[in-house]
Amino acid sequence: MSQGSSADPASLGIPCLLLSTTALPDSASNPYIAAATRQLHTLLSSTPRYPNNAISHRSSYPSLWSDFVYMVPPFLAYYAVFTNDLDLLLESVEQCEHYRDILGTENGAWKHVANTGGQGDMKSDDGAWCTGNAWAAAGMSRVLATLVHSQYASQTARPQASLIDMTKDILDAAIQADTHGSGLLRNYLDDESWFGEVAGTALMTATVFRVAVLEPEIFQAVKYTAWAERKVEAIGRHVDSETGIAAPVVNSLKEGQRTPLDGINPEAQAFVVLMFAAWRDWKQATKRHG
Repeated sequence: MSQGSSADPASLGIPCLLLSTTALPDSASNPYIAAATRQLHTLLSSTPRYPNNAISHRSSYPSLWSDFVYMVPPFLAYYAVFTNDLDLLLESVEQCEHYRDILGTENGAWKHVANTGGQGDMKSDDGAWCTGNAWAAAGMSRVLATLVHSQYASQTARPQASLIDMTKDILDAAIQADTHGSGLLRNYLDDESWFGEVAGTALMTATVFRVAVLEPEIFQAVKYTAWAERKVEAIGRHVDSETGIAAPVVNSLKEGQRTPLDGINPEAQAFVVLMFAAWRDWKQATKRHG
């Protein structure tokens, strides 16, 4: 039930695989394994591809969205480790690279949406949407975590390095663009006319803490962790102490809307939780090793 997106359903893939371990012992009759496998085959066999072989974020025509990188590559990687499939594990990294090759820009930030020619009024967005960049960076950090902790860790040094470099490029671009007086990243990183926004800032910050634990030699640097701690403080000032509601936030269904959403953004609420969880885990890891 994709409702247009080939990627969004795949975001349930990892929970599905985890649930499968509590279901029927016979994998042939395990409904969760069956569902995850159907999802995998749909992505690999019947979803449109971009000319560079990137799996489309849209189910009816080739279209690349930065959001995809949080939804699909982590699922591919986890399924690969779950089923001992090194080729599929490498494919999860290659999909990130294919997306970077089309959406990446010279300063490291990613464009939001790219389509092939002849798509008429299909959505396109060349801007560096903050949440989209955070989706991509966080998604690659999840793939990296799977590789690092997998049975193939020693065989995937080059893919791991590639994920580190691509994630670092996005984080560096976000830090470079961090000039809004609110302490929040702008809704579009590359346009100073935009408002500071919680959702993208929170997920970007969560990513810093996650990769600082995974790759401390690179991301434990003050440039990253001190910046991320400042973002925690800034976001804390933008979460209502009584209701827990974060603001200002983007309308995730209309990311080009010039005014913040008048209401609750569920993604922003989730990203704030992810940020504090990542911050907690980083603090604990630093204490253990420091």
